[in-house]
Amino acid sequence: MACATPGFSDVAPGNGITMHLLPLVLLSAAALTACSAFANQAATESSTAGLTPSTVAAPRTEATGTPTPIPSTDRIPPIGDVSLEIDDRGDVGQIIVDGSGRTVYVFTADGPNDPTCYDVCADTWLPILAKGDPTGGIGIDVAAASTTPRRDGTNQVTYKGQPLYRYAGDKDDRDAGGQGLDLFGGEWHVLTKDGKRLA
Repeated sequence: MACATPGFSDVAPGNGITMHLLPLVLLSAAALTACSAFANQAATESSTAGLTPSTVAAPRTEATGTPTPIPSTDRIPPIGDVSLEIDDRGDVGQIIVDGSGRTVYVFTADGPNDPTCYDVCADTWLPILAKGDPTGGIGIDVAAASTTPRRDGTNQVTYKGQPLYRYAGDKDDRDAGGQGLDLFGGEWHVLTKDGKRLA
């Protein structure tokens, strides 16, 4: 917007110049003030045009602790027909394994036909469960292979009165990573071919 300022060329010189100039000066000052205000407003609008509100930051959330893992279904002990075998493992000698070749363990805290590994313990040391008495391969004393009831009503396989377990930390069938571990109030050992704890 162009702002025009009244001129002084129409004012005739003479004795009345002061009276004629005063209204013109006041009018000129008012016009300049209005023009300046309009210019400032236009500049402000121009500088703010195109600005968009800043993105609101998402609220921060505090990290929570890692939840207790729930045992997966493949770690729940199966119940079925069980066979015991003898396998030569080289570094640990001939030991007793189950029908799938997995190492079996006994727990020093257990009494004869009295399993004591339950709850969290049984998530790591899986009791070997069976519907009936286990069978045995060559070298297994079948008469010494039996079952004993657990407090949940299932039947756990025993050998010479010792409840048998698998170790969840053994990823491969031929692993024996649980040998000699001291966990849950006792030690864990594989069984020699004679049914004795491997030292």
